[in-house]
Amino acid sequence: MIPNDVWDIAYENSMSKTRVNYPTQKPEQLLERIIKSSSKNGDIVFDCFMGSGTTQAVAMKLGRKFIGADINLGAIQTTTKRLLNVSKELENADDKYIGFEVYNVNNYDFFRNPVEAKDLLIDALEIQKFDGSNVYDGELDGRMVKIMPVNRLATKSDLEELKSNLPYQKFEKRKSENPLEPVERLTIICMGHEPDLKPSLEKDLINYNIDIEIIDILKDKANLQFKRDSEAVIEIEDNKLNIKEFYPMNLLQKLSMQKEYVEDWKQMVESVMIDWNYDGAVMEPKLVDIAEKNDLVKGVYEIPSDVSNIKIKITDLLSETYEKEIKINE
Repeated sequence: MIPNDVWDIAYENSMSKTRVNYPTQKPEQLLERIIKSSSKNGDIVFDCFMGSGTTQAVAMKLGRKFIGADINLGAIQTTTKRLLNVSKELENADDKYIGFEVYNVNNYDFFRNPVEAKDLLIDALEIQKFDGSNVYDGELDGRMVKIMPVNRLATKSDLEELKSNLPYQKFEKRKSENPLEPVERLTIICMGHEPDLKPSLEKDLINYNIDIEIIDILKDKANLQFKRDSEAVIEIEDNKLNIKEFYPMNLLQKLSMQKEYVEDWKQMVESVMIDWNYDGAVMEPKLVDIAEKNDLVKGVYEIPSDVSNIKIKITDLLSETYEKEIKINE
């Protein structure tokens, strides 16, 4: 068919002011037309694969609330920086939603880096790790432990490798020596699973008495702590807010493992946002300090005369945040 309705919209060329060098970036004019035609001022716009954050940036400029999601860390960092710049441009606009939060949800660290996640699980659950084993990942309280892929729900097909590598000769020996005792006590750890995972495994191993336990981290260990929160030393001196020290624990741990040394905490900071009159519910930053290519954040900020309650948000290079509220009237 010959198209009878065409949107003549230019792509993001290399000279575009809004270009952020993200491979799949869409033109703002395209998203502006879509958002205007499908929503009104104050509506919520949701982009579940936000990429470079074009949808969120345009929604902010058009006075829409917005939600964005992406599993790619680069997309999160690119969008965060972009929205910080847009909010800075719109800070004097009364009818715009310039405040936003970045959330790490659904155990994002696991979905982002499954290999590192296995080590985090082993440490958090205090599993005695097995090195070089092609069957089990470790031992916990006398039970053999197998960790399923943690970037998705565990399925019956994920058990095929485990079943093919089980020590059946040992099972036969244990079965003959102690017919009434389990030949193995097995714990399977996963991030959610198919409802019939355990019955399916028991059916496939019906010739052996195996004590099978499944631990679903999302449900059974929802309060398990995998990482440490960031810390900071912030003081008010001579009518200035002074961030003296900042300790992004997870970033520091990663840098330590890579044997990298940081001289100044500012080298680990992507941005500092401050709301001088925080209402206790929604942060609306009036000061946005973004680390540019060759510059660091300032770390010391003049406090305005009309200040009430202060909310500070520091975002590190892993896009993890530290937040602190300072009540001036206390």
